[in-house]
Formats: sequence, structure tokens, C-alpha cells
Amino acid sequence: MTHFFLDEDGQARLLGLLDEIPEVVDALAGLRGDGYRQRISYEPKVTGGGGEAPLPYDTGAGDAADELHAELASWVRLTLDHRGQEWGGGSTALALARWLREHLVALAMTPGSEEAPAGIGRAVRNARRVARMTARPEDWRMRSVHVARNAQLNARGIEQAAKELGPEYARLTADRVRNLKRRDRIKPIREIDGELIYRLGEVMEAHLAAKTRRGTA
Repeated sequence: MTHFFLDEDGQARLLGLLDEIPEVVDALAGLRGDGYRQRISYEPKVTGGGGEAPLPYDTGAGDAADELHAELASWVRLTLDHRGQEWGGGSTALALARWLREHLVALAMTPGSEEAPAGIGRAVRNARRVARMTARPEDWRMRSVHVARNAQLNARGIEQAAKELGPEYARLTADRVRNLKRRDRIKPIREIDGELIYRLGEVMEAHLAAKTRRGTA
């Protein structure tokens, strides 16, 4: 039996945090560029023909961005080191977050990964605070079907997510996922250490299509 150090609830929380990264990174980039979200520092100054002028930037935004990048990179390294692999992707926070999303199960099977939601959560909350963004909901926000569709999960993770997707997915259990696969209604996108990984949107569509044909789930 496959052992997960990061359980299904933890995987769900982490996926929600990773979904926030593009918005957070964009907000921090705006602060570092013109400081439109909050009070900024006007040091250092630049000198031009008309005298000394302030160069607007937000020092806190830079620190928050660096903290977020370092936190994401640490979990990528931990996962790769556990498997004896090398990093061959991009170096931005967006690239790191995308890799963690795509390899969520591999991370969950890595010793120490149970601390990932707390560590990444702290970095995300700090970035949101610096950027004066609204506080993040504590749940995974799976009520947003748009967010849910791109999730990559195993059968048990899909069952957990389905609980927040609405009544039409109430019977989308792990057994239901396995049954859909046996009938060739869905195909896994990959396999990690014996765990079949599916794209949630495809499973959702197959579940509803079969329900329509038979009149039941």
C-alpha cells in the first residue's frame, strides 16, 4: 500500500495555496514596479538632469517575493532529492508552483511533506499581507469548478474534492473513479509509485455523462 506523508486534506489545502501563486506573484510584481497598492519606500534616489528624484519601489514586496520563492524551491528540492532527480525547469516562483501542482502526489509521498501546507501557507499569507490583498479562505475553494477542473489527483483525492463540488458529484467516490476507468470512460494522465493520477475535470465530465446515460450515478 502506498504511504502518503501528506494526507488527502493536506494535499487539498496545498493545491489551493498553489492556485493562489499567480495572483500573489502578480500583485508583488506590481508593488515592486510602482507601489500602487500601498505606501512605498523612496530610497534609493536617482539623479537626473533635473536633480535628485525618488525611485519608487516597495522593499517589503521584494522580501515577500524572495520568501515565497525560497519556500517553493525548498519543497521542489526535497521532492527531487528524495527521488535522486535533478531540477530541469524554470527558476521563477510560477514555474516552481506549477511543478509542485503537477507533482503533488510525488511530494505527498516524500518524508517531511506534511509540513508543506504550513510552510507555503505562511509565505503566501505574508505575501498577501504585504500586497494588501484580501485574506484567503481556509478551504480549498473547490466550489470554484474552474479551479477544480485542472486539479491532478488520485481516486481518493477526487472523492475528497467531490464533497465540495455540489450535489451532482455526491456519488463521485474513489470506487466510482475506479469503475469509470474499468469501463474506459477515463484514462490516468500518469502513474506515480503505483498511484494512478487523473485530471479532475475529465473525471467530472465522465461522471456526469454516465449519469445522464443511465439516469443514475
